[in-house]
Amino acid sequence: MTAVLITEIQQAQLKGLFLSRADRGALIVRILIELKTQRALLRNVPADRLVLMDRLIARASSMMPEIANMQVAEFNRVLSEFEKLLATLDDISHTATRH
Repeated sequence: MTAVLITEIQQAQLKGLFLSRADRGALIVRILIELKTQRALLRNVPADRLVLMDRLIARASSMMPEIANMQVAEFNRVLSEFEKLLATLDDISHTATRH
């Protein structure tokens, strides 16, 4: 699922001005759902080590309208950071399942 979402993020960045606010909001919702899923996969990690991730999810959730209304360049930077985070979390979850 993460790989598909990363592809969607990359496609959204290419669409730029042509991506509607509703589409932006829907993409952010999908990103947050995936972050929550990845967070759940880290259940063996002590909760105090996941505080920043929990804060990021909460903050992004509360700022969804603002994120969706950002200028294209700023929105793409946010998407780029989410893309990196999701790729890292996906790598961690795959590494953890192999050990």
